[in-house]
Amino acid sequence: MGSKVILASTGFAMGARHPERLLAQAVEEAHHKLHGQTITAALFLFSPPLSPVHPSMLQAQMRQLACLQIAVATFPGVFTDAGQALGDPACAVLLLASPLGLSRSSQEPGMPRLRWARPDQTTPHWLGQSAGFGSVSSRTGCFWLHASARREPVELCFRGISAQHSAWSAGLRPLSAILPVTRQEGNLLLQLERYLALPMLAQNIPFSIRQEARLPLERLLIGEVRMDTHPDTPPDLLHIRATDINRSGLWLERALEEGSRAFLTLRDPPSAERDTRMVLEALATNAPSPAFAWISSSIGRDVAFFGGEDRDLALWRERFPQLPTLGAYGMGELLPTQEHSHLLRYSKVYTVFSAWNGVNQQESEEQSNAFNEPLTQIKE
Repeated sequence: MGSKVILASTGFAMGARHPERLLAQAVEEAHHKLHGQTITAALFLFSPPLSPVHPSMLQAQMRQLACLQIAVATFPGVFTDAGQALGDPACAVLLLASPLGLSRSSQEPGMPRLRWARPDQTTPHWLGQSAGFGSVSSRTGCFWLHASARREPVELCFRGISAQHSAWSAGLRPLSAILPVTRQEGNLLLQLERYLALPMLAQNIPFSIRQEARLPLERLLIGEVRMDTHPDTPPDLLHIRATDINRSGLWLERALEEGSRAFLTLRDPPSAERDTRMVLEALATNAPSPAFAWISSSIGRDVAFFGGEDRDLALWRERFPQLPTLGAYGMGELLPTQEHSHLLRYSKVYTVFSAWNGVNQQESEEQSNAFNEPLTQIKE
């Protein structure tokens, strides 16, 4: 039997060096794994968000790879199947070979959509435009297509995909039932059903947290379930900003929607590890022969959250040790649901892709031409 054809590869580099040198190292590593195959598309990710990425270094890689289908972004952290960094200078690269590729989302209806945005760009209108996976960078994150900077969000389609499977690991430990919101004043939540909000929280806090010197509000959240959403839609998560002892209430980052239901929940490392194990088991069962993967991670699901190791990525690498994987630590994770993208918090979203078999390569190459608009950028 012949060896499996590799259609995607990754490279990773980190250290106190200029992004151009990090990119060159990561690209060289990824290029070597493809054994001389023609590169059809590339994704370059840099951290931290203010990395000094210049068009000239992107143009140089376009010429070296003889590839115009290049998309670039900066995030708080980046990772591959082999390495990871959050806050430190790093570069993560994904290279694709035919029949895989990239195209503008408007040209490929129904294909898997990769979406990048900054926090202020994730408006309800934008989220509702299409069902896509992807990551939200920080407010200083930057994006490029080819070697041209983009102020607007980036949305691309992966070509040559026969199947896509997305699943999310919430990492939450519910502390109460889902109850109707019966009383609130502005951002002050006062009552769920007949229960006062603050006493309800105090009665349901796990014993391990009761022993801590202070209440860990950064890990305590309110989950909001809106009446007008699909039953499978993940809940929105709201921060508890402060407690109000005098009124027995909880100050939230915003008011809950009229007619919604809510529950108390805790960001919990053991729950996160359990959720990830279940998600990866389902993906391994349902995803036929994956060619590569994308993972969107919250910066709140990093090494510090787990106390020394990103257990999500460790479990992923145990389950899919040879699968080329690219991902980003960001300020939000996008999960495709029904006809739109759902913005998650404090989660990991895993998306795996299987490639077409026997695709007509000439047709695949013709489909990519519309993406390659700024040809002069590599001819100069």
